[in-house]
Amino acid sequence: MDIHAKQSLSQKQTLSHAQVQSLNVLAMTGDELERFLQRELEDNPLLEPPEYTDSSFSEPFSLSGHGAPSEAPEHGDIPLPDRPSLRDHLLSQLNERSMSSAEWGCMQFLIDSLSAQGFLDVSTQEVSQLLHLHPEQVSRCMARLRSLEPPGIGAHDIGDCLFLQLERLGLGNTAFDTLLHSYLEDLAAGRFSKITQEAGISKLVQRRCLEAVRHLDPHPAAAFTGGQTQYIVPDLVCSYTDGEWNIHINDRWMGSVGISTLYDRLLRSDDRPEVKAYYAERLAQAKFVLTCIEKRRATLTEIASRVVVWQSDYLLYGKPLKTLTFHQLAAAMGVHESTVSRGVRDKYIQTPRKTLPLRDLFTVSLDAEQGISQAQAMQALRKLIEEEDKHTPLSDQALMERLKAEGIPLARRTIAKYRESLGIPSAAQRKR
Repeated sequence: MDIHAKQSLSQKQTLSHAQVQSLNVLAMTGDELERFLQRELEDNPLLEPPEYTDSSFSEPFSLSGHGAPSEAPEHGDIPLPDRPSLRDHLLSQLNERSMSSAEWGCMQFLIDSLSAQGFLDVSTQEVSQLLHLHPEQVSRCMARLRSLEPPGIGAHDIGDCLFLQLERLGLGNTAFDTLLHSYLEDLAAGRFSKITQEAGISKLVQRRCLEAVRHLDPHPAAAFTGGQTQYIVPDLVCSYTDGEWNIHINDRWMGSVGISTLYDRLLRSDDRPEVKAYYAERLAQAKFVLTCIEKRRATLTEIASRVVVWQSDYLLYGKPLKTLTFHQLAAAMGVHESTVSRGVRDKYIQTPRKTLPLRDLFTVSLDAEQGISQAQAMQALRKLIEEEDKHTPLSDQALMERLKAEGIPLARRTIAKYRESLGIPSAAQRKR
């Protein structure tokens, strides 16, 4: 490899590392961001909170300005947890020396990508592209994460989490794998005959599976969220005034964190080579952290601004959600879908009507071309049933045909599922 190729590879890896760190900061909740910033403040003397920043020496690299208006609401201090965080607990089980720098970086990325429940919702391919690693390397890191304590950590969903725990107990088998990954809802609802008919698994095996998972933990990260009552602190606050939406990022508690001009002056004036090297490294890290946080503010503001405008009818009047997927929003913003996914993950937004997960303002698109969402389909289903002849109510088959005629093609099984979700009984039970 010639020198130019080496430089190109080095630059690519550097950019990848910066991109990964920026995405990690974007994915943080307000609480996680505060802890992250506290660690950086303790580790880097060039970073200081506003009460120690002396602006009389030089111009500080500040976070004040757009994205954190003075009128944004405050939520006060968030106490740091006494117990170790899930991240610290998982990292303590790994031996950095036994891994390459790429593997260690990948493990940190995966751990930072875990949801509040301890699940991993990023694919091997996505991580491979972001970190410029071979998919096999990523798969090995994912497998290592799934081997850590608590059991079930790093699973894709609840079914996968339960099966991981059964495997730890030596109870994993093909039948249980199928039941937990493909029929978890049916199993929990006791639809044994349906499972037997479709999967060929006996009712006895199904009951054994239920008994086996009864004492397992479906949320492996729950022990690290604290035992006291948890209060939801919104990451974003939106208000509607004079026909316009206003978005505030709820991080004003950080203040104008900036570069410590005192340490900046002291270290800059020291001519010793080792001090100059240390100064350059710490200054670059401090500026990078502040840049990541500023990018987080800008990205969250754009995501929330676009979402609340698109879902205005829902937020203001309680009308059905319009179709909006991560893919659609990412395309509109000109970013990768993972950027939207991380910006939305575990974030709460305070709206004029209620505080809710930002993810709840997105929908499952049933027809991307026509823009039909699950919420719209359920609304149309409810309307058909409300307007039906009560003496001859519509069967699920008839409802399916009516909806299809309206441009909403749904399977009869889906009709039944939506009807049950709406709390509407079957046609026979609705008949007067």
